[in-house]
Amino acid sequence: MKIGLFSVLLVSIMLLGTIPVFAQTSTSVTVTTDKPVYSDGDQMTISGTVNAQLNVPISIVVRDPSNNIVLIGQVSPDANNDYSTLVTAGGNLWTATGKYEIDVTYGSKDNTAKTTFLFTGSLSTMPVVVNGQSYNATYKITNGKLLGILPDISTKSISIRIQPSGNGTLSIILPRSLMDAKNNGQDGQFVIQNNGVSTSFNETRTDATSRTLSIPFGSDTTQITIIGTQIVPEFGTISIMILVIGMAYAILHFRTKMQSKIR
Repeated sequence: MKIGLFSVLLVSIMLLGTIPVFAQTSTSVTVTTDKPVYSDGDQMTISGTVNAQLNVPISIVVRDPSNNIVLIGQVSPDANNDYSTLVTAGGNLWTATGKYEIDVTYGSKDNTAKTTFLFTGSLSTMPVVVNGQSYNATYKITNGKLLGILPDISTKSISIRIQPSGNGTLSIILPRSLMDAKNNGQDGQFVIQNNGVSTSFNETRTDATSRTLSIPFGSDTTQITIIGTQIVPEFGTISIMILVIGMAYAILHFRTKMQSKIR
């Protein structure tokens, strides 16, 4: 008995129709933190969502600016496909300041997400006085000591005196109410000098009220200068008082003169 080509094709199609097909479900994961900046000892909430349950925990890895692992953890998503865990920023492994990265993995290396945050370490505060008004500059310095900060309104800059004990880094959070760098109304670049020589630096912009600079320095650096486009107040408290007194005197003089003419 001969089986025709059409019959063979028909049987093949019928057999293929009985073979089960397994669809692959695409799974994604997200990650975020509750704040953009943390200092030593701060509580950090790491959270996110998944779009499908895999019945396995989510892996969390935190790396420092040199890509060294400083924290490893796991968390499971809840019934709503959300997850959240609380960790403490800082510890023996968190020795560097700067931008840290959080990597999360759910199920496989194809289901990953990442985010970054700024770690400032143990922070100190140095007052900066401009025209009788005091502003706080928050900073962290490694391999050195910060001795003082001197503003210069004429050059729209601040000079930071340091005493280094080796090559190090100064991370400083500058309030925009103290100084800023603008270009056509948009954030521009500061100019940074070590002992009067321009140097490279990193900046992390975390909010609308401050700007965070990370400035490396050498063992021979004694002064770091930050130059912007404006230092506030351009008219300080004393200048405003002088202006008000001057205007009041002018008004009084004009009124007295007018009264004399009327008489």
